[in-house]
Amino acid sequence: MLAVIFALMLQQTAPLPAAAGQVVWETPVPDETEQPVAAVDLPPIPDSARTDPYGYERAECSPLIRSREESLEACQTRVRVILAAHLGAALPAGLTPVGAPDECRQEAAGDRYALQCGAPARADRPTAVLEERNCETRPRAQAQGGVAWTEECRPASGRREDEGLRIRVGGKD
Repeated sequence: MLAVIFALMLQQTAPLPAAAGQVVWETPVPDETEQPVAAVDLPPIPDSARTDPYGYERAECSPLIRSREESLEACQTRVRVILAAHLGAALPAGLTPVGAPDECRQEAAGDRYALQCGAPARADRPTAVLEERNCETRPRAQAQGGVAWTEECRPASGRREDEGLRIRVGGKD
């Protein structure tokens, strides 16, 4: 039985080219997945979203409103894409969707190849040097009668800051 099936398979002839040296092309079957997909309709946004896009994003991505399955980042990306489509150039820079192309500019003047893309780097601000201080709160008598509390501070090293010499005569300054 197996021999009969094998013999029948050998007797089938392959399609021969029309002439020697000529190639016959078969047209491929069109793939149905290559058809263009219709654009997804964006949901409409309220007029308040046009006037306050930051507030709209906060409201839409609030944990009280968004679904539990959607993370905050996914919600922000979804809302920012919708806002970008509706507002266009009026979209604030802080709400541009992640992955959107940023403007590039020259980093150093005179250097043609050094480019800075994205948000500009912040310059480091000089930090204030904190000095340890000792403070004492003391009561002082007021001329109208009563007590006022004053606080005197000096560096922890013990020296006073440019006050000069003080002499107390009779308990008054």
